[in-house]
Amino acid sequence: MTSFYKKTQAAFWLLFVGLLGIFIYNKLVMPEQVEKIQWILLAFQTVPLLLFVPFLLKPTSRTFQWFCFMLLLYFLIAVLNIFYPGMYYIGLAESIVVGLLFTASMMLGRWKMRGMDTESN
Repeated sequence: MTSFYKKTQAAFWLLFVGLLGIFIYNKLVMPEQVEKIQWILLAFQTVPLLLFVPFLLKPTSRTFQWFCFMLLLYFLIAVLNIFYPGMYYIGLAESIVVGLLFTASMMLGRWKMRGMDTESN
Protein backbone atom coordinates (compact mmCIF):
# COMPACT_ATOMS: atom_id res chain seq x y z
CA MET A 1 0.00 0.00 0.00
CA THR A 2 1.17 3.49 -0.67
CA SER A 3 1.93 5.75 2.26
CA PHE A 4 -0.90 8.18 1.38
CA TYR A 5 -3.37 5.31 1.35
CA LYS A 6 -2.17 4.02 4.73
CA LYS A 7 -2.25 7.46 6.33
CA THR A 8 -5.69 8.21 4.92
CA GLN A 9 -6.97 4.83 6.06
CA ALA A 10 -5.68 5.49 9.59
CA ALA A 11 -7.29 8.94 9.56
CA PHE A 12 -10.52 7.40 8.27
CA TRP A 13 -10.78 4.98 11.20
CA LEU A 14 -9.80 7.67 13.70
CA LEU A 15 -12.52 9.97 12.36
CA PHE A 16 -15.03 7.09 12.31
CA VAL A 17 -14.42 6.38 16.00
CA GLY A 18 -14.43 10.12 16.70
CA LEU A 19 -17.86 10.50 15.11
CA LEU A 20 -19.20 7.64 17.21
CA GLY A 21 -17.66 9.33 20.26
CA ILE A 22 -19.40 12.61 19.45
CA PHE A 23 -22.73 10.80 19.18
CA ILE A 24 -22.20 9.04 22.51
CA TYR A 25 -21.16 12.29 24.20
CA ASN A 26 -24.13 14.15 22.73
CA LYS A 27 -26.73 11.60 23.73
CA LEU A 28 -25.41 10.13 26.98
CA VAL A 29 -22.96 12.51 28.66
CA MET A 30 -24.49 15.96 28.17
CA PRO A 31 -26.43 16.59 31.39
CA GLU A 32 -29.46 18.34 29.88
CA GLN A 33 -30.00 15.51 27.41
CA VAL A 34 -30.29 12.55 29.81
CA GLU A 35 -33.54 10.68 29.16
CA LYS A 36 -34.54 7.13 28.32
CA ILE A 37 -35.29 8.06 24.73
CA GLN A 38 -31.66 9.08 24.25
CA TRP A 39 -30.66 5.40 23.97
CA ILE A 40 -33.11 4.98 21.09
CA LEU A 41 -31.83 8.10 19.36
CA LEU A 42 -28.25 6.93 19.86
CA ALA A 43 -29.16 3.61 18.24
CA PHE A 44 -30.71 5.41 15.26
CA GLN A 45 -27.50 7.41 14.83
CA THR A 46 -24.94 4.68 15.33
CA VAL A 47 -26.49 1.51 13.88
CA PRO A 48 -26.28 2.66 10.23
CA LEU A 49 -22.60 3.52 10.75
CA LEU A 50 -21.90 0.22 12.48
CA LEU A 51 -23.60 -1.74 9.69
CA PHE A 52 -20.84 -0.55 7.35
CA VAL A 53 -18.00 -1.83 9.55
CA PRO A 54 -17.84 -5.39 8.10
CA PHE A 55 -17.76 -3.97 4.58
CA LEU A 56 -15.17 -1.34 5.49
CA LEU A 57 -12.85 -3.98 6.90
CA LYS A 58 -12.68 -5.57 3.41
CA PRO A 59 -13.24 -2.40 1.40
CA THR A 60 -14.07 -1.97 -2.24
CA SER A 61 -14.43 1.30 -4.08
CA ARG A 62 -18.21 0.85 -4.12
CA THR A 63 -18.29 0.46 -0.33
CA PHE A 64 -16.61 3.82 0.10
CA GLN A 65 -18.98 5.40 -2.42
CA TRP A 66 -22.05 4.18 -0.54
CA PHE A 67 -20.51 5.27 2.72
CA CYS A 68 -20.09 8.78 1.26
CA PHE A 69 -23.76 8.87 0.27
CA MET A 70 -24.77 7.90 3.78
CA LEU A 71 -22.47 10.53 5.29
CA LEU A 72 -24.36 13.24 3.42
CA LEU A 73 -27.37 12.60 5.66
CA TYR A 74 -25.18 12.89 8.75
CA PHE A 75 -23.76 16.16 7.44
CA LEU A 76 -27.28 17.53 6.93
CA ILE A 77 -28.20 16.68 10.52
CA ALA A 78 -24.92 18.14 11.83
CA VAL A 79 -25.53 21.46 10.06
CA LEU A 80 -29.05 21.59 11.44
CA ASN A 81 -27.65 20.95 14.93
CA ILE A 82 -25.46 24.04 14.60
CA PHE A 83 -28.58 26.21 14.51
CA TYR A 84 -30.35 24.40 17.35
CA PRO A 85 -30.04 26.32 20.65
CA GLY A 86 -27.32 24.91 22.88
CA MET A 87 -26.00 22.54 20.22
CA TYR A 88 -23.64 24.88 18.35
CA TYR A 89 -20.35 23.28 19.39
CA ILE A 90 -21.60 19.71 19.06
CA GLY A 91 -23.05 20.49 15.63
CA LEU A 92 -19.85 22.20 14.57
CA ALA A 93 -17.72 19.27 15.72
CA GLU A 94 -20.06 16.81 13.97
CA SER A 95 -19.99 18.75 10.71
CA ILE A 96 -16.19 19.03 10.71
CA VAL A 97 -15.70 15.33 11.51
CA VAL A 98 -18.30 14.24 8.95
CA GLY A 99 -16.73 16.50 6.31
CA LEU A 100 -13.27 15.09 6.95
CA LEU A 101 -14.63 11.54 7.04
CA PHE A 102 -16.41 12.14 3.73
CA THR A 103 -13.21 13.41 2.15
CA ALA A 104 -11.16 10.49 3.46
CA SER A 105 -13.77 7.99 2.29
CA MET A 106 -13.97 9.61 -1.13
CA MET A 107 -10.21 9.53 -1.56
CA LEU A 108 -9.89 5.94 -0.34
CA GLY A 109 -12.60 4.85 -2.77
CA ARG A 110 -10.95 6.71 -5.62
CA TRP A 111 -7.53 5.22 -4.89
CA LYS A 112 -9.08 1.78 -4.49
CA MET A 113 -10.79 2.09 -7.89
CA ARG A 114 -7.54 3.09 -9.56
CA GLY A 115 -5.60 0.32 -7.85
CA MET A 116 -3.38 2.73 -5.95
CA ASP A 117 -3.85 0.78 -2.72
CA THR A 118 -1.35 -1.87 -3.75
CA GLU A 119 2.41 -1.79 -3.28
CA SER A 120 3.18 -2.08 -7.01
CA ASN A 121 2.05 1.48 -7.81
